[in-house]
Amino acid sequence: MATETVDRSFVDSLVNDIVRPAADQLLDMPYFRDLRAGTLTTRRMQGFSLQHTWFNRSLLKGGALRMLRANGNEAFMDALMGVDAEVTHPDLCKKFGLSLGLTEEDFANMIPLPEVVAHTSVIVAGPVIFSSPAVGKGGAMSDETIVQRYSLDMAEYLAKPPYNLSREALRFFTIHGVVDVDHSAAAADGVARLAKTDHDKALVRQTVEAKVKLKLANGRPSTTTTPRQGTRGPTGCRLVTRSW
Repeated sequence: MATETVDRSFVDSLVNDIVRPAADQLLDMPYFRDLRAGTLTTRRMQGFSLQHTWFNRSLLKGGALRMLRANGNEAFMDALMGVDAEVTHPDLCKKFGLSLGLTEEDFANMIPLPEVVAHTSVIVAGPVIFSSPAVGKGGAMSDETIVQRYSLDMAEYLAKPPYNLSREALRFFTIHGVVDVDHSAAAADGVARLAKTDHDKALVRQTVEAKVKLKLANGRPSTTTTPRQGTRGPTGCRLVTRSW
């Protein structure tokens, strides 16, 4: 049986030109500089947990939608395996926030930031509305690579003083720091195999560029205050906090 020849030059160009530089830029933002300096506040970590728990649960809903719309067994099983790989992640991210003093009420009443909604929408919509299955794989490759990079830092530094968070509280990050290496590699293989035409490659590149821009948009340093939403602030007001 003939072996399919896969050209990885397109994937390599995406990783080297877009994804890795974006990961480097994210890790040089104030959130991660403060993390490494030991000055990241509890409120900012709570904001991460609130926003990313909502984000991860929304991705599961998007995966369920993909299963319903799947055209053929291969597409259905791909969506099913994607949900199975991520199904524990929302609760792990929530456990991180609960260890920081958040409550079930905080998670029930949180409001996602517009940047988080926009990023989530691109991830959910791409595999559904674009004809090329390479689009979904390209987005996954981008996300998994960046998440794996920052999860290693979060797991390392939050286990140390002055944070001293428990291993159980940090499982969201330790798991992503390991398994997303394989997830990213599998997605990259999918892009190399499925992006066969110039049109496919243009769609994938556009999606990857859009997703890293939205990922980085979450790092802009601002906090919006609003009554009875988000996490509790020191004055009794509740805060809608940034995810970075």
